[in-house]
Amino acid sequence: MSQITTLNLEDYIQEQYKNNTDMVVRLNDGSIIFVDEKALDKNKMSAEGNPVKNFGVRYRVMSDDMKTVSAQYLIPNEVLKLAKTRGKEFAGIKLPVGTLWNDQTPKFGVWLKIYPNFQQIGTNDRGEIVLRDRKDFQPMTGAVINSNNTIIMGRAERLVTRLSKTDADIDCAEADAWLKAFEILDDTATLTRDYLCAGIQYRHEGNAPYLNLTTDVNFFDLDDKEMLDLRKIIQSRFDKIGRSIPNVKIRSVINLPKTEEDFNSILSKLKEKGTSAKELGLPESYSDSRFYDPKKNTVSSSNFVLFVPLAELPDEITITTINTDYHGEVKSRGVLSPLMAILSLVDVISAHAGSGVLSQNGTATTFTGPTGTGKTTATSFFAEKNEKFRRQELRRRYEIILKKQHPDLSDSDFQAKVDEVVAGVGIMCQEDWIEISENDNGTWSFWPTEKSLYARTGGFPGLDFILIENEPMLENALADFGASGCKKYLGKVTHEFFPERIFYEPKWGHLLYDRSVRPISAHVFLERNADLDFFAKQVNAKEAVEYLLVGRTPSGKYEPMYNAYPDFSGFLMEHGIIGPKLVEAYAKAKAGDYSVIGNGDASTGKAVFEKLDKQLQLWEKSCEVTPAFIVNGAPGLFITQDVNWLLSEMPDIFDNWKHVTLDDYKTFMEKEFGVTYGPKGEWTHIEY
Repeated sequence: MSQITTLNLEDYIQEQYKNNTDMVVRLNDGSIIFVDEKALDKNKMSAEGNPVKNFGVRYRVMSDDMKTVSAQYLIPNEVLKLAKTRGKEFAGIKLPVGTLWNDQTPKFGVWLKIYPNFQQIGTNDRGEIVLRDRKDFQPMTGAVINSNNTIIMGRAERLVTRLSKTDADIDCAEADAWLKAFEILDDTATLTRDYLCAGIQYRHEGNAPYLNLTTDVNFFDLDDKEMLDLRKIIQSRFDKIGRSIPNVKIRSVINLPKTEEDFNSILSKLKEKGTSAKELGLPESYSDSRFYDPKKNTVSSSNFVLFVPLAELPDEITITTINTDYHGEVKSRGVLSPLMAILSLVDVISAHAGSGVLSQNGTATTFTGPTGTGKTTATSFFAEKNEKFRRQELRRRYEIILKKQHPDLSDSDFQAKVDEVVAGVGIMCQEDWIEISENDNGTWSFWPTEKSLYARTGGFPGLDFILIENEPMLENALADFGASGCKKYLGKVTHEFFPERIFYEPKWGHLLYDRSVRPISAHVFLERNADLDFFAKQVNAKEAVEYLLVGRTPSGKYEPMYNAYPDFSGFLMEHGIIGPKLVEAYAKAKAGDYSVIGNGDASTGKAVFEKLDKQLQLWEKSCEVTPAFIVNGAPGLFITQDVNWLLSEMPDIFDNWKHVTLDDYKTFMEKEFGVTYGPKGEWTHIEY
């Protein structure tokens, strides 16, 4: 081991290749991060008894037919340290096999976006990572089975709000012109997809094949009975206010020119095809494009949205996305933001939330919070069937509970009762976005929005079982390039890249899943803040709304209503009107001063306030009849899922959960159920 750590790869680079940046990739100070093995002095390595394996991890690139080795590359051991300490220097570096990304999320580190022609086959008996240089691939093709890479892997660079329908219509006209131009240049038709989300009808048009595929997987067909039943309810509510249900049209255009040179090249190619910019309705100069960003002198990834007061919503709401094929962006800005506006008209909450059944009464608990706080985990933790210890532990607890509730049952009847109860608990309903609607009797129920789950891959329950038994569509499955700090994972796709997503089909059966509409018995707002003096507590309706308005994220930033999706949240975040500043601006707007919340524009501020206030009022009304809890997830994963279950099953203990500390909770769980926890909140009372 000491020999490996004292080796200097620089000593084994052939002199004629030391300054060849194609063969030897370096950071600015000369540190080597990738080597074509043709640059190595293999004779010297052999003579000194230092095989390539001692220096790092090898990529062995095979021909398409897997018969010929076309290249061999080395990722040096030093990358493991450099990627952790100097990650920003790696960002954007192009290697022969892909481009490096520096991820600034909780999974900090460097990752490799492998080029679409390379397929990761696996690791051979020599410990080499085998890549196949395939001939048949698409620009979006990812490195592993059924994976796709997107142009960007997060929010678009710009959110442009149009304050009139006329202005938005001009955007749509240019987007249509570009789509027509690409039809001519690529000799392909514009892709269209019609679908339903929470009973609202959508049409998606564009030239991004990936988005055409993902919208089909994620959302509901037009003839879906569940969605049509919701649409009948929605229709009756719109009938009462005397208007039709608006629909949504999303236009997604990729490959718009990034430079004036590219723009002129496109115009020249169109001319060769016998048409012109003027005939198509394209701008005649690059800077005249509606989508041109004068601050960056380019057409960057952007969203163009119609931003008007609720009363002015047209019968067709239009969203235009430019130079992004990231599904999360289209889902948030294109689908869910207008959904919130539409259903606000008929008093429905749109929540960045999941829901699950965690009590024997069969009602749902909702979990609201920003990305990374554990909504998916909260809804799926006890629903996962393959890691059997979780549901076995759930059964053990219900045996204790039911023994007290039914002391006179015979052994066989008791076990049958336990079977019955446990079968109906630990059920995932939805994991990211739900609608919350008041029922005729004053209670509230959730409505589903997504047909399949679109969730973060890292930590997804039962992922190993899912990958080996099915072929889920994966988004942005990048390879570890030092992020883990472990040589075992260096160069491999590990599914731990924070932006990576999985499309999970519930029909695969790995999870107990039921998305049907059901009543809600508890609202949980997820925090992750080690500075809080409680683990869980019940709050009144006004306190719940205060938490929502501030919207603190685990990193200490802010997302209004824990929700970056709606157009008004995007506006507020873009202009820094968030957290304590938003609390102040909201108070002023309630008093009639809309200028602060509108970033100096009172008319914009009035529209922002109206949309935000409508949702907050609905939340307050719901929390007046539905118990609301704040759960602080800082103590750890398992213990947090346990408290989510306990407050759902036993909402009346701890003096109605007035202020429960971590010690209070641990003492109760050990006394009542024999559950103990380790320093990271993990279970220690059972083996798993």
